[in-house]
Amino acid sequence: MPSFVVLGQERSGTTLVQTLLNSHQDLLCRGELFDPWQIDDNGQKITDLSLVRARDALPKAFLTAAMDGADLAKPAPSRISRFAAKLTRGKRKRIGFKMLTHHHPLLFKEIIPASPDMAIIYVTRTNKLAQFASRQQVKETGRWTEARAQAPVAPKLKISPFWAAAECNRLENEDFLLSHYLEMLPNPVLQLEYASLSEGDLQAELVAFLDVSAQGLSSPLKKQGQNRVLDRFQNADEIATHFAAIEREAWLGPEI
Repeated sequence: MPSFVVLGQERSGTTLVQTLLNSHQDLLCRGELFDPWQIDDNGQKITDLSLVRARDALPKAFLTAAMDGADLAKPAPSRISRFAAKLTRGKRKRIGFKMLTHHHPLLFKEIIPASPDMAIIYVTRTNKLAQFASRQQVKETGRWTEARAQAPVAPKLKISPFWAAAECNRLENEDFLLSHYLEMLPNPVLQLEYASLSEGDLQAELVAFLDVSAQGLSSPLKKQGQNRVLDRFQNADEIATHFAAIEREAWLGPEI
């Protein structure tokens, strides 16, 4: 079973955490192995439908093979009973994966509860309006991550403030339920906040949590949305009026 899992919602900062971890010589986070549309093996997009369906048919066998370092693009002849045994771990001492809340339900129901030694890195993003806006902006651009130093400015959104508030409610409620789920598990859990991920003390805590050698972490990723959250909207006045009225005005300013 895997030594760690990075867990969170879409646009919560899990990809940033993945890249930070993979900058450490002793760590390998293989990415969104249970993306419903593909197997995302740390940037290698495996879209062969037979492999995706085989993964979803037997997720535990798939994950066991993945955490053993198997080449996920080359299944064994016996379907998914075992993926090809070629190891990709290299010199990494700890290996894990990234999981979002819409990934395979057996991960929550059976696989994680049956793996009490699996370290869980739980990533949250307190500013739900920023998280919601980030999701809508990348849907328009089609660029889920950005590493270019001179990237185009993210497009401004024109969105109903009531829909924005409803989506923020959903995100908050999901985090609430997920935090209670994690409290029931015996697994070691470290919760990280998106807005603090660049801080050295937090990164040192992450390295210590995974019990690997002290080392600075880095990521090539660049922030995509405007830092002042209200600047992400064409109808900024509408958004500001509504979110101030529902006492969420703190979400309108700079996030970092």
